Amino acid sequence: MKLGRLITKINGFSIIEVLLAITVFAIFSIGIFYLSLDTIGRNVNVQVGSEAIFYAQEGLEAARRIRDQNYLSLTNGDHGLNFTTDVWSFVPAPEDVDGFYERTVTVDDVYRDVNGDIADSGTFDPDTKKVTSEISWLFKGIFPKSVSLVTYISNWTGDDFVQTTCTEFDAGTYTDMESVAQPSPPADNCSIQLILEEEGSGFFSSVDVGDHGNDVYVDGSYAYIANNKVQAGFSVIDVSDVNNPYVVKDVDVGGRGRKITKSGNNVFLGIEKSNAGLGAVNVSSPASSSLSDTLDVDAYGNDMVVSGNYLFMGNSSSDDSFRIIDISNPTALNEVSSFDLNAVVQDVAISGSYAFLGLDDDLMAFRVVDIANVNSPTVVASIDVGEEVNSVYISGPFAYLGTEDSANSLYVVNISDPENPSVITSLNVGGEIQDLVVQDSYLYAAVDEQNVGLAAVNVSNPFSPTLVYNLDLTGKGTGVDADENYVYVTLDTNNKGLVIVGVTQASIVLSGTFESSVFDTNSTFTRYNFIEWDHVEVPGGDVRFQIRTASSVGGLSSATWVGPDGTNATYYEDSRTPIVIDPAASGVRYFQYKVFIDSDGANSPVINSVRVNFIP
Repeated sequence: MKLGRLITKINGFSIIEVLLAITVFAIFSIGIFYLSLDTIGRNVNVQVGSEAIFYAQEGLEAARRIRDQNYLSLTNGDHGLNFTTDVWSFVPAPEDVDGFYERTVTVDDVYRDVNGDIADSGTFDPDTKKVTSEISWLFKGIFPKSVSLVTYISNWTGDDFVQTTCTEFDAGTYTDMESVAQPSPPADNCSIQLILEEEGSGFFSSVDVGDHGNDVYVDGSYAYIANNKVQAGFSVIDVSDVNNPYVVKDVDVGGRGRKITKSGNNVFLGIEKSNAGLGAVNVSSPASSSLSDTLDVDAYGNDMVVSGNYLFMGNSSSDDSFRIIDISNPTALNEVSSFDLNAVVQDVAISGSYAFLGLDDDLMAFRVVDIANVNSPTVVASIDVGEEVNSVYISGPFAYLGTEDSANSLYVVNISDPENPSVITSLNVGGEIQDLVVQDSYLYAAVDEQNVGLAAVNVSNPFSPTLVYNLDLTGKGTGVDADENYVYVTLDTNNKGLVIVGVTQASIVLSGTFESSVFDTNSTFTRYNFIEWDHVEVPGGDVRFQIRTASSVGGLSSATWVGPDGTNATYYEDSRTPIVIDPAASGVRYFQYKVFIDSDGANSPVINSVRVNFIP
């Protein structure tokens, strides 16, 4: 009986143990199950992330391949990718990848700061692109995920054929086009443009002032003449009708008039009189002009210029030859100071607080004087041009010098830094220059030659002035002035001391072409990337390019010029355009470009440089 009760108790306890064991096992099993699920989820997440990074990296590599094919194919914006026959290309974004991911490759411009480092703004870098490759997906179909990689891609694979110097351009062939020297850098810097057709107007009239004319100043309807008459060295000419100019007034200034200038209602003359070398004439009523005052400047008066209340002049003595006169009261001229230059000052021009002097000194005939303090002028610079300087004219940062060097009588000097002037170039205009003036794009020089009284020089590019023509006025030129329509020249001729001619007539040819020299890429497998050019646009102007290639230099002459569709019917009209080669070309090792320029006849587009980018 006791034994039976014991067995019953033991059996009841075993059932409880079994239930507890089952419960514990279930708890552990569920934990392991969920732990396994979490581990699987984490593994899947890691795998997806790794794949996403791989696809993002692939996007960057694809962009590099596209760069290698043609850098210009890296167009700004969002792109998808397509890989067909071993070639990557952009397609609309986003791109589906394996039915799970979306890929977007974004291309942006790059800018650099003053140190050349990449920055958010600054100078645009045309040869570098920022590329971002982004991969996005939905984790577990619900949660948005993404990764992105960024790189910068440069156009380093291509070689460049660049033309920007006169030597490079002049190796080509011009048709109604020309090269024009430009300021450096680089050395020998150049541009090309349509040629300018220039000629004299053909207009001519004259007036007899009773003797030689020595100098002229034109203001409105009147020309004021310093002439060679002893008793009436100053004349007023009415030029309102240039076909019939006439003398309206002669004024006795005590001697021959030598040089002349005007300020307000007063004309100032350098006079050939030792004790009255400067004269002031009131011309408020030109027909009733009268002498206001004279001043002894210890010698004959030479050329002069007015700035404010002061007149700066030279005289015919080598002692104290630079004079500064207070003309605030023209009826009481007053000398402020003088300066000894040990040479005769023949001409004076003013720019800012500097006077630019031409002297009869064969060594240092061009000198710069600081006149900020009119009581104490100081020489700050000088230049030797090998001859005496008769005339000085200032136009912007340039000084034009007329000299007695018959071989190179015109000099152009850079005075952008007045205390460090430098000669830019010189030009033979047909004889010694006595006087000069600049009107618009032309310099007119009074030339001391019997058959070349006037020279016209195109100075639109001061670094490369060109002689347009010489004009025989049947007398030597002594002085010159100009307005918008006419040039006024005094001559050493008794019966026509003043002649009037029309200004230079100029027009741009309507069209022209330029063929570059032949370039050898040294590869029969050359791939051409793009052509770009830097040019100045003008209203009514047009610039277009074509390219031709061949397997040999000889083959280029018969090769077809083609545009961006590979045919002769089109032109490259936008700089930095991808190049397409003629499918029928014999090869690609050698190439030329051809530029076509059109104008409206008034102005020409100007091409400063041309660049062809290629991969040998």
